[in-house]
This record gives sequence, structure tokens and C-alpha cells, in this order.
Amino acid sequence: MAIAAEESAKTFYSALSRRFPEHSAFFNQLAGDEEQHAKTYRGLLSGGETYSSGEERTLADRYIQALETSGLVSSLRKGAERAGEAADLKSAMQAAVQMEKDTVLLYHSIAMVAGREDRLKIYGIIDVELSHLAKIERLLKTV
Repeated sequence: MAIAAEESAKTFYSALSRRFPEHSAFFNQLAGDEEQHAKTYRGLLSGGETYSSGEERTLADRYIQALETSGLVSSLRKGAERAGEAADLKSAMQAAVQMEKDTVLLYHSIAMVAGREDRLKIYGIIDVELSHLAKIERLLKTV
């Protein structure tokens, strides 16, 4: 789920880089970050660290299920579609803001069940996603 979200975000930002060449360096940097996050999540999946208690797991599963039911998880898998739907830079940035917010919400739920070391890595990804949000918001104010 997290890997698919990161790959979709990379696709989204790469497409925006091509559509808005005056901001290509910005979008390419975001796409590169998303690619790195996907690699980190792949490493977490292969690490085999012990996860949280059964009670914490149940709670996190309930949160993630609610996010799936609400459509948030499926929307995070639609990067190419979101990029194509953006009529202009402003609407693209608005879509990016929503995507980054949704990603942070999902990752907090995933972090709930991670072991300590993995949780710290996920929090590191969340920090980068929040920095993306701040950068996108700054750009949005200029359009």
C-alpha cells in the first residue's frame, strides 16, 4: 500500500514536471524523494522486525480499513490520473496538497504497528512528506 502510494506520487510529480517545464526541477526533486521512499518501504518489508502488540495492530488495522473505505488509499494510487486531470498549475498544486496530506495520514496509521526502528524510518518519511506539503503550499501561493 505505501509502496504503491509512493510510486504513484513519483508518477504524478514526473508528469507535472513534463507539463510545467518552468517548475521541472521542483517536481523532479519531489519525484526523486518519492522514489527513495518507495525503496525505504521495500526495505522495511524485507526487514522482518517485530511489530507492535496485537491490540495496537487491531487498532491500526481499523484505521487503515477506514482510510480504504473512505477512498483515501485508492486515491493515492491514481497519480497519473490526478496529473492528467489538473487543468493548470494551481489545480495541480491543489491536488498535490491533498495527496501529501492523505499520505501523512496513511503513514501515521502504518507507523502505529511498526517496530521501533521501522517506526523511526516511517517518521523520517513523514517529515519529508510534510516538507513537500510546505513547499507545495509556498508555490501555490504564487499562482
